[in-house]
Amino acid sequence: MFSARANGGGAGVIVCGIDGSRASREALRTAGRLSGGLGFSLVAAHAVAPVALRVKPWASPEASTSVDEIAAGEDLLQRECSALGLDGVEREVLIGRPAERLAELADELGAELIVVGSRGRRPHQAPLVGSVSSELLGLAPCPVLVYPARAIDWPWDES
Repeated sequence: MFSARANGGGAGVIVCGIDGSRASREALRTAGRLSGGLGFSLVAAHAVAPVALRVKPWASPEASTSVDEIAAGEDLLQRECSALGLDGVEREVLIGRPAERLAELADELGAELIVVGSRGRRPHQAPLVGSVSSELLGLAPCPVLVYPARAIDWPWDES
């Protein structure tokens, strides 16, 4: 796990899942505002899924993650945080299923809130909730704020 902790243990922690989508960028922006307003520390996290590799033709596949995939996750977190002026937040590259790993991280940190974006592409669910956000709702040890993709172009009043 990669960590770039800048602010020590504050009153609380907000975990924000990042996947590179516009909705996750807006979720990070929202998490940044919330953490600043509440005096909480912010942890931006990106999950890299392990790939099943067969070491020997007769052996069972083993899950593995390459150094390049981890580096790409670190770069994504750096880019997204920098683009929003959030260079001082902790960044974590997690290995595994995103919803499970975000829930575990939130539990380990005693997080007050998890913030994620939703692409909302699962047809059998409400149009505002995607697969990771939906799964996370059932796994999270704390409240989950889902930034829906449909809200990106919403005419918010910034005053």
